[in-house]
Amino acid sequence: MKTLNLLAPVSQLVKPIRRQSASRVNALLINVPRVQLSSGKNKYLLMVIHMHGLTRFGRTIVRGSTSKDHEEIFEQIQKEMDKIGICTKCLGGGFISNKEEKKVMKIYGCCKTFGEAPHGRTKDILLSWTKFQHYNIILPKKNLNAYQ
Repeated sequence: MKTLNLLAPVSQLVKPIRRQSASRVNALLINVPRVQLSSGKNKYLLMVIHMHGLTRFGRTIVRGSTSKDHEEIFEQIQKEMDKIGICTKCLGGGFISNKEEKKVMKIYGCCKTFGEAPHGRTKDILLSWTKFQHYNIILPKKNLNAYQ
């Protein structure tokens, strides 16, 4: 009985974890742009973002930068997502050569830290983004139809 009396004050201090509603989670994830790339040669990461504990509401995003390495890109995105309560998971990385004037992109290569991203999936996300719908996106021959 003494044990129960000791636990009573602790239970008043610990608040239950508040679950996010599905619509709130979807609203948070939809507000994150799916693609952010620079013109020129980008090091890019393919990432899944989701609310902690709610992985079925995940969203796949593409992030690239001309000046940073893959680890810096990941750390920057992770800090941005932590601020709004979103978890990140890296699926892999590579390089995107973005020639905006010719509307041509080439996706290739591998990230030493996170491994090779499924470039076919990256291509699908880029083509679904309005800005890149009319681009010619080139993949390495081994990845033409592979999602790995």
